[in-house]
Amino acid sequence: MRASIRCIFLAAILVTLSAAAAQQDTKALTVFAASSLTDSLQKVSDAYTQSSGVPVRISFAASSALARQIEAGARADIFFAADQEWMDYLQHKQLIDRSSRMELLGNRLVLIAPRESATAFKLKPGSALLAALGTNGRLATGDPDSVPAGKYAKAALTSLNLWKAVESRLVRAENVRVALSYVARGEATLGIVYATDAVVEPRVRIIDTFPEATHGPITYPVAAITSASPDAAGYLAFLRGAQASKMFAEAGFKTLVREPQASCVRAGSPFDLTEELQLFQAAPTEVVAGGTLKSAATLQAGKLYEASLEPQSGVRFPVPVGKATIDDGSYAGVFKVAGGPAKTLRVTLNAGAWIDVLIGNRALESARHVGMPDCPLLRKSVEFSVPPNTALVLQISGSTEQTIMFAVTRN
Repeated sequence: MRASIRCIFLAAILVTLSAAAAQQDTKALTVFAASSLTDSLQKVSDAYTQSSGVPVRISFAASSALARQIEAGARADIFFAADQEWMDYLQHKQLIDRSSRMELLGNRLVLIAPRESATAFKLKPGSALLAALGTNGRLATGDPDSVPAGKYAKAALTSLNLWKAVESRLVRAENVRVALSYVARGEATLGIVYATDAVVEPRVRIIDTFPEATHGPITYPVAAITSASPDAAGYLAFLRGAQASKMFAEAGFKTLVREPQASCVRAGSPFDLTEELQLFQAAPTEVVAGGTLKSAATLQAGKLYEASLEPQSGVRFPVPVGKATIDDGSYAGVFKVAGGPAKTLRVTLNAGAWIDVLIGNRALESARHVGMPDCPLLRKSVEFSVPPNTALVLQISGSTEQTIMFAVTRN
Protein backbone atom coordinates (compact mmCIF):
# COMPACT_ATOMS: atom_id res chain seq x y z
CA MET A 1 0.00 0.00 0.00
CA ARG A 2 2.80 2.42 0.93
CA ALA A 3 4.58 1.56 -2.32
CA SER A 4 1.47 2.44 -4.31
CA ILE A 5 1.07 5.76 -2.50
CA ARG A 6 4.75 6.52 -3.12
CA CYS A 7 4.38 5.78 -6.85
CA ILE A 8 1.30 8.00 -7.09
CA PHE A 9 3.15 10.80 -5.27
CA LEU A 10 6.18 10.52 -7.56
CA ALA A 11 3.96 10.46 -10.62
CA ALA A 12 2.23 13.64 -9.46
CA ILE A 13 5.59 15.35 -9.00
CA LEU A 14 6.69 14.32 -12.50
CA VAL A 15 3.45 15.63 -14.01
CA THR A 16 3.89 18.94 -12.19
CA LEU A 17 7.51 19.28 -13.33
CA SER A 18 6.58 18.40 -16.91
CA ALA A 19 3.79 20.98 -16.89
CA ALA A 20 6.16 23.63 -15.52
CA ALA A 21 8.76 22.78 -18.16
CA ALA A 22 6.13 22.95 -20.88
CA GLN A 23 4.93 26.33 -19.59
CA GLN A 24 8.51 27.64 -19.57
CA ASP A 25 9.05 26.25 -23.08
CA THR A 26 6.04 28.14 -24.44
CA LYS A 27 7.54 31.37 -23.14
CA ALA A 28 10.82 30.83 -24.98
CA LEU A 29 11.57 32.80 -28.12
CA THR A 30 12.46 30.67 -31.12
CA VAL A 31 15.05 32.20 -33.43
CA PHE A 32 15.95 30.82 -36.87
CA ALA A 33 19.41 32.15 -37.74
CA ALA A 34 22.07 31.77 -40.42
CA SER A 35 24.89 29.36 -39.58
CA SER A 36 27.51 32.10 -39.72
CA LEU A 37 25.89 33.67 -36.64
CA THR A 38 26.34 30.55 -34.51
CA ASP A 39 28.86 31.80 -31.94
CA SER A 40 28.03 35.49 -31.73
CA LEU A 41 24.23 35.24 -31.69
CA GLN A 42 24.31 32.56 -29.00
CA LYS A 43 26.33 34.89 -26.76
CA VAL A 44 24.04 37.83 -27.51
CA SER A 45 20.94 35.74 -26.84
CA ASP A 46 22.35 34.49 -23.55
CA ALA A 47 22.90 38.11 -22.54
CA TYR A 48 19.33 38.95 -23.54
CA THR A 49 17.97 36.07 -21.45
CA GLN A 50 20.04 37.17 -18.48
CA SER A 51 18.67 40.72 -18.66
CA SER A 52 15.05 39.90 -19.58
CA GLY A 53 14.42 36.47 -18.11
CA VAL A 54 13.05 35.30 -21.49
CA PRO A 55 14.72 32.08 -22.72
CA VAL A 56 15.83 31.89 -26.37
CA ARG A 57 16.08 28.78 -28.51
CA ILE A 58 18.12 29.15 -31.70
CA SER A 59 18.07 26.93 -34.77
CA PHE A 60 21.15 27.53 -36.94
CA ALA A 61 21.20 26.47 -40.60
CA ALA A 62 21.49 27.90 -44.09
CA SER A 63 19.16 30.88 -44.62
CA SER A 64 17.54 29.06 -47.53
CA ALA A 65 16.71 25.99 -45.44
CA LEU A 66 15.33 28.08 -42.58
CA ALA A 67 13.16 30.19 -44.89
CA ARG A 68 11.70 27.05 -46.43
CA GLN A 69 10.96 25.65 -42.97
CA ILE A 70 9.15 28.84 -41.96
CA GLU A 71 7.19 28.72 -45.21
CA ALA A 72 6.23 25.11 -44.43
CA GLY A 73 4.81 26.16 -41.07
CA ALA A 74 7.70 25.69 -38.65
CA ARG A 75 7.17 27.72 -35.48
CA ALA A 76 9.57 30.63 -35.16
CA ASP A 77 9.48 34.14 -33.72
CA ILE A 78 12.56 35.67 -35.39
CA PHE A 79 14.30 35.09 -38.73
CA PHE A 80 17.92 36.28 -38.94
CA ALA A 81 19.24 35.73 -42.48
CA ALA A 82 22.66 36.04 -44.09
CA ASP A 83 21.37 37.77 -47.21
CA GLN A 84 18.47 39.85 -48.46
CA GLU A 85 17.04 37.32 -50.92
CA TRP A 86 15.57 34.89 -48.39
CA MET A 87 14.21 37.67 -46.19
CA ASP A 88 12.61 39.17 -49.31
CA TYR A 89 11.21 35.73 -50.09
CA LEU A 90 9.40 35.49 -46.75
CA GLN A 91 8.30 39.12 -46.98
CA HIS A 92 6.75 38.41 -50.36
CA LYS A 93 4.93 35.46 -48.76
CA GLN A 94 3.74 37.86 -46.01
CA LEU A 95 5.36 35.68 -43.36
CA ILE A 96 7.41 38.42 -41.66
CA ASP A 97 6.38 41.65 -39.98
CA ARG A 98 7.93 44.03 -42.51
CA SER A 99 7.81 46.95 -40.05
CA SER A 100 10.22 45.06 -37.77
CA ARG A 101 12.77 44.32 -40.50
CA MET A 102 16.22 45.88 -40.18
CA GLU A 103 19.61 45.37 -41.78
CA LEU A 104 21.65 44.68 -38.67
CA LEU A 105 25.13 43.39 -39.56
CA GLY A 106 27.78 43.40 -42.29
CA ASN A 107 30.53 40.85 -43.05
CA ARG A 108 33.48 40.17 -45.37
CA LEU A 109 34.25 37.22 -47.65
CA VAL A 110 37.62 35.47 -47.26
CA LEU A 111 39.65 32.66 -48.79
CA ILE A 112 40.95 30.18 -46.23
CA ALA A 113 43.29 27.19 -46.06
CA PRO A 114 44.20 24.68 -43.35
CA ARG A 115 46.46 26.22 -40.68
CA GLU A 116 49.53 24.23 -41.80
CA SER A 117 49.10 25.12 -45.50
CA ALA A 118 51.88 27.22 -47.05
CA THR A 119 49.63 28.60 -49.82
CA ALA A 120 49.91 32.38 -50.29
CA PHE A 121 48.68 34.72 -53.05
CA LYS A 122 46.52 37.82 -53.59
CA LEU A 123 42.99 37.63 -54.90
CA LYS A 124 42.89 39.49 -58.19
CA PRO A 125 42.06 38.72 -61.83
CA GLY A 126 44.35 35.93 -62.97
CA SER A 127 45.22 34.75 -59.44
CA ALA A 128 46.81 31.32 -59.16
CA LEU A 129 43.74 29.85 -57.48
CA LEU A 130 43.55 26.75 -59.67
CA ALA A 131 47.26 26.12 -59.26
CA ALA A 132 46.88 26.44 -55.49
CA LEU A 133 44.28 23.67 -55.53
CA GLY A 134 46.80 21.33 -57.13
CA THR A 135 45.90 18.22 -59.12
CA ASN A 136 43.11 16.89 -56.91
CA GLY A 137 42.40 19.73 -54.46
CA ARG A 138 38.86 20.94 -53.79
CA LEU A 139 37.40 24.35 -52.97
CA ALA A 140 34.71 24.32 -50.25
CA THR A 141 31.96 26.91 -49.92
CA GLY A 142 28.21 27.08 -49.48
CA ASP A 143 26.13 25.76 -52.34
CA PRO A 144 25.94 28.70 -54.79
CA ASP A 145 22.44 27.63 -55.84
CA SER A 146 20.93 28.31 -52.42
CA VAL A 147 23.39 29.23 -49.65
CA PRO A 148 24.17 32.98 -49.33
CA ALA A 149 27.90 32.44 -48.74
CA GLY A 150 28.08 30.33 -51.89
CA LYS A 151 26.25 32.95 -53.91
CA TYR A 152 28.68 35.64 -52.77
CA ALA A 153 31.58 33.28 -53.53
CA LYS A 154 30.35 32.63 -57.07
CA ALA A 155 29.87 36.36 -57.68
CA ALA A 156 33.36 37.16 -56.39
CA LEU A 157 35.05 34.42 -58.40
CA THR A 158 33.13 35.40 -61.52
CA SER A 159 34.19 39.01 -61.06
CA LEU A 160 37.83 37.89 -60.89
CA ASN A 161 37.43 35.60 -63.94
CA LEU A 162 38.15 32.54 -61.80
CA TRP A 163 34.77 30.84 -61.61
CA LYS A 164 34.96 28.71 -64.76
CA ALA A 165 38.40 27.46 -63.83
CA VAL A 166 37.37 26.18 -60.38
CA GLU A 167 33.66 25.39 -60.75
CA SER A 168 34.30 21.67 -61.28
CA ARG A 169 36.45 21.59 -58.12
CA LEU A 170 33.72 22.97 -55.87
CA VAL A 171 32.53 21.22 -52.71
CA ARG A 172 28.99 22.53 -52.32
CA ALA A 173 28.31 22.57 -48.58
CA GLU A 174 24.81 22.79 -47.09
CA ASN A 175 25.87 25.86 -45.11
CA VAL A 176 28.97 27.97 -44.53
CA ARG A 177 29.92 26.25 -41.26
CA VAL A 178 30.03 22.88 -43.01
CA ALA A 179 32.34 24.41 -45.64
CA LEU A 180 34.53 25.72 -42.83
CA SER A 181 34.72 22.26 -41.26
CA TYR A 182 35.82 20.68 -44.57
CA VAL A 183 38.85 22.97 -44.65
CA ALA A 184 39.54 22.64 -40.92
CA ARG A 185 39.65 18.82 -41.24
CA GLY A 186 41.84 18.99 -44.35
CA GLU A 187 39.13 17.52 -46.57
CA ALA A 188 39.27 20.60 -48.82
CA THR A 189 42.43 22.39 -49.91
CA LEU A 190 40.82 25.85 -49.81
CA GLY A 191 37.53 27.36 -48.76
CA ILE A 192 35.48 30.54 -49.11
CA VAL A 193 33.67 31.60 -45.95
CA TYR A 194 32.81 34.75 -44.02
CA ALA A 195 35.59 36.45 -42.09
CA THR A 196 33.72 35.92 -38.83
CA ASP A 197 33.67 32.15 -39.44
CA ALA A 198 37.38 31.98 -40.12
CA VAL A 199 38.42 33.73 -36.91
CA VAL A 200 36.59 31.26 -34.65
CA GLU A 201 38.24 28.16 -36.17
CA PRO A 202 41.89 27.77 -35.04
CA ARG A 203 42.57 25.03 -37.59
CA VAL A 204 42.30 27.42 -40.56
CA ARG A 205 43.98 30.65 -41.61
CA ILE A 206 42.92 33.46 -43.92
CA ILE A 207 44.88 33.68 -47.18
CA ASP A 208 43.22 36.86 -48.42
CA THR A 209 40.01 38.90 -48.28
CA PHE A 210 37.93 39.31 -51.43
CA PRO A 211 37.65 42.94 -52.57
CA GLU A 212 34.20 44.24 -51.66
CA ALA A 213 33.66 45.38 -55.25
CA THR A 214 33.70 41.75 -56.44
CA HIS A 215 30.39 40.85 -54.81
CA GLY A 216 27.25 42.46 -53.41
CA PRO A 217 27.19 43.87 -49.88
CA ILE A 218 27.10 41.09 -47.28
CA THR A 219 24.34 42.20 -44.95
CA TYR A 220 22.26 40.35 -42.39
CA PRO A 221 18.57 41.31 -42.17
CA VAL A 222 16.49 40.31 -39.16
CA ALA A 223 12.73 40.47 -38.65
CA ALA A 224 9.91 39.12 -36.53
CA ILE A 225 7.65 36.45 -38.00
CA THR A 226 4.03 37.59 -38.41
CA SER A 227 2.89 35.16 -35.70
CA ALA A 228 5.74 36.07 -33.32
CA SER A 229 5.43 36.27 -29.56
CA PRO A 230 5.11 39.81 -28.10
CA ASP A 231 8.58 39.24 -26.61
CA ALA A 232 10.04 39.36 -30.14
CA ALA A 233 9.96 43.17 -30.12
CA GLY A 234 12.10 43.28 -26.99
CA TYR A 235 14.57 40.83 -28.48
CA LEU A 236 14.92 42.89 -31.67
CA ALA A 237 15.41 46.04 -29.60
CA PHE A 238 18.16 44.27 -27.66
CA LEU A 239 19.87 43.20 -30.92
CA ARG A 240 20.24 46.80 -32.05
CA GLY A 241 21.26 48.06 -28.62
CA ALA A 242 24.75 48.96 -27.38
CA GLN A 243 25.49 45.69 -25.55
CA ALA A 244 24.66 43.46 -28.51
CA SER A 245 26.42 45.78 -30.97
CA LYS A 246 29.61 45.53 -28.92
CA MET A 247 29.41 41.73 -28.84
CA PHE A 248 28.81 41.50 -32.60
CA ALA A 249 31.71 43.88 -33.23
CA GLU A 250 34.01 41.76 -31.06
CA ALA A 251 33.06 38.78 -33.25
CA GLY A 252 34.16 40.70 -36.35
CA PHE A 253 30.80 41.88 -37.67
CA LYS A 254 30.15 45.44 -38.77
CA THR A 255 27.07 46.79 -37.01
CA LEU A 256 24.77 48.67 -39.38
CA VAL A 257 21.92 49.73 -37.11
CA ARG A 258 21.92 51.87 -34.00
CA GLU A 259 19.04 52.83 -31.74
CA PRO A 260 16.84 54.72 -34.21
CA GLN A 261 15.46 57.37 -31.87
CA ALA A 262 18.86 58.33 -30.45
CA SER A 263 20.73 58.50 -33.76
CA CYS A 264 17.96 60.50 -35.41
CA VAL A 265 17.87 62.99 -32.57
CA ARG A 266 21.65 63.38 -32.89
CA ALA A 267 21.15 64.21 -36.56
CA GLY A 268 20.17 67.71 -35.46
CA SER A 269 16.75 68.05 -37.05
CA PRO A 270 15.42 71.64 -36.97
CA PHE A 271 11.95 70.27 -36.19
CA ASP A 272 10.38 67.50 -34.13
CA LEU A 273 10.31 64.23 -36.10
CA THR A 274 8.63 62.11 -33.41
CA GLU A 275 5.58 61.39 -35.56
CA GLU A 276 7.71 60.48 -38.57
CA LEU A 277 9.92 58.14 -36.51
CA GLN A 278 6.84 56.35 -35.23
CA LEU A 279 5.41 56.03 -38.74
CA PHE A 280 8.66 54.60 -40.10
CA GLN A 281 8.52 51.81 -37.54
CA ALA A 282 4.99 50.82 -38.62
CA ALA A 283 3.82 48.77 -41.59
CA PRO A 284 3.76 50.86 -44.80
CA THR A 285 0.96 51.10 -47.34
CA GLU A 286 2.11 50.00 -50.78
CA VAL A 287 1.51 52.44 -53.61
CA VAL A 288 2.61 52.60 -57.25
CA ALA A 289 3.87 55.96 -58.44
CA GLY A 290 2.10 57.56 -61.34
CA GLY A 291 3.98 58.32 -64.53
CA THR A 292 1.51 61.14 -65.16
CA LEU A 293 -0.78 63.23 -62.98
CA LYS A 294 -3.78 61.40 -64.40
CA SER A 295 -2.48 58.03 -63.17
CA ALA A 296 -1.22 59.34 -59.81
CA ALA A 297 -2.43 57.75 -56.58
CA THR A 298 -3.89 59.97 -53.85
CA LEU A 299 -2.00 60.04 -50.55
CA GLN A 300 -3.39 60.73 -47.09
CA ALA A 301 -1.50 62.58 -44.39
CA GLY A 302 -0.29 60.66 -41.35
CA LYS A 303 0.64 57.49 -43.21
CA LEU A 304 3.81 55.69 -44.28
CA TYR A 305 4.00 54.63 -47.92
CA GLU A 306 6.22 52.17 -49.75
CA ALA A 307 6.33 53.40 -53.33
CA SER A 308 7.46 51.67 -56.48
CA LEU A 309 8.82 54.47 -58.66
CA GLU A 310 9.01 54.65 -62.46
CA PRO A 311 12.14 55.11 -64.59
CA GLN A 312 12.47 58.89 -64.64
CA SER A 313 12.86 59.09 -68.40
CA GLY A 314 9.22 57.96 -68.76
CA VAL A 315 7.60 60.24 -66.18
CA ARG A 316 5.64 63.30 -67.36
CA PHE A 317 5.94 65.85 -64.54
CA PRO A 318 3.15 68.47 -64.31
CA VAL A 319 5.89 71.05 -63.56
CA PRO A 320 9.62 70.71 -64.40
CA VAL A 321 11.47 69.33 -61.38
CA GLY A 322 13.22 71.86 -59.18
CA LYS A 323 16.62 70.16 -59.36
CA ALA A 324 18.39 68.90 -62.45
CA THR A 325 18.74 65.11 -62.38
CA ILE A 326 19.94 62.43 -64.76
CA ASP A 327 16.96 60.67 -66.31
CA ASP A 328 18.93 57.57 -67.26
CA GLY A 329 19.26 55.37 -64.16
CA SER A 330 17.07 57.56 -61.93
CA TYR A 331 13.56 56.84 -60.67
CA ALA A 332 10.67 59.20 -60.11
CA GLY A 333 6.92 59.46 -59.61
CA VAL A 334 3.93 61.76 -59.29
CA PHE A 335 1.37 61.60 -56.46
CA LYS A 336 -1.72 63.55 -55.43
CA VAL A 337 -2.03 64.63 -51.80
CA ALA A 338 -5.46 65.06 -50.21
CA GLY A 339 -6.22 68.40 -48.60
CA GLY A 340 -6.27 68.98 -44.85
CA PRO A 341 -6.78 71.76 -42.31
CA ALA A 342 -3.10 72.12 -41.35
CA LYS A 343 -0.92 74.88 -42.82
CA THR A 344 2.26 72.82 -42.97
CA LEU A 345 3.04 69.76 -45.10
CA ARG A 346 6.11 67.63 -44.43
CA VAL A 347 7.51 64.88 -46.67
CA THR A 348 10.05 62.50 -45.11
CA LEU A 349 11.96 59.86 -47.09
CA ASN A 350 14.29 56.97 -46.36
CA ALA A 351 16.22 57.62 -49.59
CA GLY A 352 18.02 60.43 -51.33
CA ALA A 353 15.67 62.11 -53.83
CA TRP A 354 14.33 65.53 -54.78
CA ILE A 355 10.89 66.64 -53.60
CA ASP A 356 8.58 69.18 -55.25
CA VAL A 357 5.15 70.13 -53.91
CA LEU A 358 2.78 71.80 -56.36
CA ILE A 359 -0.38 73.85 -56.19
CA GLY A 360 -1.84 73.81 -59.67
CA ASN A 361 1.05 74.65 -62.00
CA ARG A 362 3.16 76.33 -59.33
CA ALA A 363 5.94 74.70 -57.33
CA LEU A 364 6.19 75.83 -53.70
CA GLU A 365 9.43 76.87 -52.07
CA SER A 366 10.39 74.65 -49.14
CA ALA A 367 10.19 76.34 -45.74
CA ARG A 368 12.95 74.24 -44.18
CA HIS A 369 14.55 70.83 -44.58
CA VAL A 370 17.08 68.49 -43.00
CA GLY A 371 19.28 65.63 -44.20
CA MET A 372 19.96 62.77 -41.78
CA PRO A 373 22.79 60.52 -43.04
CA ASP A 374 23.28 58.93 -39.59
CA CYS A 375 19.63 58.04 -39.02
CA PRO A 376 18.90 54.39 -39.93
CA LEU A 377 15.22 55.10 -40.61
CA LEU A 378 15.05 58.53 -42.22
CA ARG A 379 17.24 60.11 -44.90
CA LYS A 380 15.72 63.56 -45.37
CA SER A 381 12.67 65.59 -44.44
CA VAL A 382 11.32 68.68 -46.24
CA GLU A 383 8.63 71.03 -44.95
CA PHE A 384 6.33 73.31 -46.94
CA SER A 385 3.88 76.04 -45.95
CA VAL A 386 0.58 75.25 -47.70
CA PRO A 387 -2.96 76.71 -47.81
CA PRO A 388 -5.39 74.70 -45.62
CA ASN A 389 -7.81 72.27 -47.29
CA THR A 390 -6.01 72.45 -50.62
CA ALA A 391 -5.26 69.45 -52.80
CA LEU A 392 -1.57 69.23 -53.68
CA VAL A 393 0.72 67.35 -56.04
CA LEU A 394 3.93 65.66 -54.91
CA GLN A 395 6.78 65.04 -57.36
CA ILE A 396 9.67 62.76 -56.35
CA SER A 397 12.64 62.68 -58.71
CA GLY A 398 16.30 61.75 -58.95
CA SER A 399 16.06 58.63 -56.75
CA THR A 400 18.74 55.98 -57.27
CA GLU A 401 16.42 53.43 -55.65
CA GLN A 402 13.26 52.23 -57.39
CA THR A 403 11.46 51.30 -54.17
CA ILE A 404 11.44 53.88 -51.40
CA MET A 405 9.46 54.61 -48.25
CA PHE A 406 8.16 58.03 -47.34
CA ALA A 407 5.69 59.63 -44.97
CA VAL A 408 3.40 62.60 -45.60
CA THR A 409 2.44 64.52 -42.45
CA ARG A 410 0.56 67.77 -41.77
CA ASN A 411 1.16 69.98 -38.76
